[in-house]
Amino acid sequence: MRINVIKKGIVVGFALFSTFFGAGNLIFPPGIGINSGTEWIAGSLGLFASGILLPVIAVIAINNSGGSIKNVLNPVSSWFYNLFYLCMILGLAMTSTMPKLAATTHEMGIKAMTDKIPMPVTVVLFFIIVFILARNSNDVVNKLGKYLTPALLVSLLVIVTVAVIKPLGEPVVTGIKKPFIEALMTGYNTGDLTLGLMCATLFFNALRDGELKENEVNTGIYITALVAIVGLTIIYTGLLYLGATGAEYVTSEMSMATVLIVLVERLLGKIGSTILAIIVILACITTGVGVATIAGEFVQEATKGKIKYTTWLIVVCIIGGILGVLGVNKIVGYASFMFMVIYPVCIVLTFLGLIKPLLPNDGPFKGGTLMAFIFSFMETLLSTGVEISIFRTIINFMPLKNYGFAWLVPSIIGMIIGGIIIKTKVPDVKE
Repeated sequence: MRINVIKKGIVVGFALFSTFFGAGNLIFPPGIGINSGTEWIAGSLGLFASGILLPVIAVIAINNSGGSIKNVLNPVSSWFYNLFYLCMILGLAMTSTMPKLAATTHEMGIKAMTDKIPMPVTVVLFFIIVFILARNSNDVVNKLGKYLTPALLVSLLVIVTVAVIKPLGEPVVTGIKKPFIEALMTGYNTGDLTLGLMCATLFFNALRDGELKENEVNTGIYITALVAIVGLTIIYTGLLYLGATGAEYVTSEMSMATVLIVLVERLLGKIGSTILAIIVILACITTGVGVATIAGEFVQEATKGKIKYTTWLIVVCIIGGILGVLGVNKIVGYASFMFMVIYPVCIVLTFLGLIKPLLPNDGPFKGGTLMAFIFSFMETLLSTGVEISIFRTIINFMPLKNYGFAWLVPSIIGMIIGGIIIKTKVPDVKE
């Protein structure tokens, strides 16, 4: 194996790590640690399965499907690719993810260092930086992998190293019954799987920029995945352990963000607050750059170049800026419905993309995706307080309903029936 393959794989792996590691990911592990207590290892495994492995598997699934997200979406229907991305870009990226990143930058980053800068100023500066870094889509991965991610990792490793070497206390018995399952569900709610599906091609293209031979690209992809998995595992486990050993310093009334701030300040003093603020800002910027790049590239492709990449990048930044000043809580509130509906569909598509070379036809994609959407839609309506008796009856009949996975068994049945009924197979496309 050439040194160049390893070097390129590491750089792109750092970029993948930073795209997954948004500020939301920063606050979940300590909360899991507090809830898990002495069962923090089981909690770590649950978080690893859904918050690390599943998103990275999404990237591998796209690779196994010919390196294009279209090869995972087109088997559902010829129109599904555009519809899926329209929901992801307009419904989640532009109106939820991007403004939430800007708002988090202010609330957990800038505000921790000074209260003299108003939120609108932070939001405007955030999107100016995102625009500058994302303006040249061909160089985004290098910027993330060579510069921003190392700074982010060093800051994170300071906190994690001190948390392990000089823990705040000892893990306590919390009485948690199913630490693995509860951590699994929390990691599931990070939403990183959607980023894996959306951004995979961005990283593939970075590996195919001329530095690697075509037969080396596949090796580079697996090195990229390994780097992201190792990095996320070290950081998540360290932050989770911080929570497990610091339970005595927090209360159940605190938000997850407040819990993290309190624990880091207790661990490192005032300098810890500054380091945490820097981490939040870097994490939000790196994720924002990746999401903005994908949004711009999709719109340019969908309009066949009528709307240029840079033009849509400006639109993304303007809309994100307008919504960003609403604050994190309001943004999460209005975006949660779409996320809850679309995420099970993403899980089904990831699994099918992973085994796509083994499937004889497109039936599993059609049946599995349809059932995942129908049941996740019903389950989401009920969970948000919309009571429809027939929906309640159907969901109550489903296995795993108590864990939020009422859609899982119907989706599997849909895959099987679809594979039996439908015999056609759409040819793969090349990027």
